[in-house]
Amino acid sequence: MEAGGSGRPRLEDYLAVTEEVAQRRFKQKSTRAREASSGLATTKKKKAKKKLTLKKVLDNSGFDKLPPGKANWSNIEVGPSFTPKKKYSDISGLEAPYTDPKTKLRYANSVEYKQMTSMPYELVQATLALRGANVVFR
Repeated sequence: MEAGGSGRPRLEDYLAVTEEVAQRRFKQKSTRAREASSGLATTKKKKAKKKLTLKKVLDNSGFDKLPPGKANWSNIEVGPSFTPKKKYSDISGLEAPYTDPKTKLRYANSVEYKQMTSMPYELVQATLALRGANVVFR
């Protein structure tokens, strides 16, 4: 580590490259920077953006070559969804995880349930009619 016994460590002992290699790299970077600032550097041509029209998209898609029953992005005739239908509260419209077994009204929380229990029979029937779930109570 010591150079000639002087007690001072050399710079090369701490660097991964020698001083000559570092100077060579610095010269290359500085000449590239000078060329770029003066405009002598090789300029890369920018590619012009292609304009995509609907006709080009439809021509390249090949959807007309698919069999008639096959579902694709241009065909709305797709199969049924396998996810269960979401149920919403009849009072607030929020997603409703609960259903009252007596009135068959859907509700989202305990506040709505308290409101449902105080509703008259005619209002319950009208609310069910809005949903299309008319039920006759006895």
